[in-house]
Amino acid sequence: MTVKELWITRHGFREDWVTSDPHLPTGLANDPPLSELGLEQAEELGVFLRDKGIERVYCSPFYRCLQTVTPFVKTSGVPLYIDFSMSEWYGAAYDRYLPPAPISELQQRFPHLKTDHTSSIPCPEGVESVTRCHQRVKEGLDILLDKLDKENVHTVLLAGHAASVIAAVRVLLDDVEYPVRCGTASVSKLVRKDDGSWELEVNGDASHLKQGEQRSWMFSGDVPDYEKNKKTVK
Repeated sequence: MTVKELWITRHGFREDWVTSDPHLPTGLANDPPLSELGLEQAEELGVFLRDKGIERVYCSPFYRCLQTVTPFVKTSGVPLYIDFSMSEWYGAAYDRYLPPAPISELQQRFPHLKTDHTSSIPCPEGVESVTRCHQRVKEGLDILLDKLDKENVHTVLLAGHAASVIAAVRVLLDDVEYPVRCGTASVSKLVRKDDGSWELEVNGDASHLKQGEQRSWMFSGDVPDYEKNKKTVK
């Protein structure tokens, strides 16, 4: 076991939370960018992470997640990879969820994105229940951590969405009901013990953000509470 520390962050504040007509860089309605506040949070997160010894970043392929880690990656030079373990397809609000932009397109928009990593799991299809979301995240992280152990990597940042971040902390703790805090651009830190289990040292901390914790969220059944009154495809 060489991976000793995992930092996990959620994307910053979304533009579609402040306007009904957000700019869509990838042309996908389910892929809004960060708002002005979200971009500020990304910069603050980047400063916070500078001295944490992070060696690699594994991120959801959605635009807002890549934007969130870009300030850190640009200043640190730490390799950035896409891994579908941190993506989000949670919630039975719709019959289908649209896929993210192709990695080849994302690499053009985010030049620091590396393409020499094969995601731990394929891009999910369909929608996920709470249970399936946890299962999918666990499946991906088990494979990813095994790979990183063999490559002698010690400290990693995972970046995703509320559902995948909460699920990641829970499956690492082996406690699917653990009350994970998960505001935008917040950070959790897990440390691996000698017996291979994980201990949570930081739970959704937002003290590095000037405006503090924003949009903290928790599972509320198989339909996300923020989707219950919407009718369009995510």
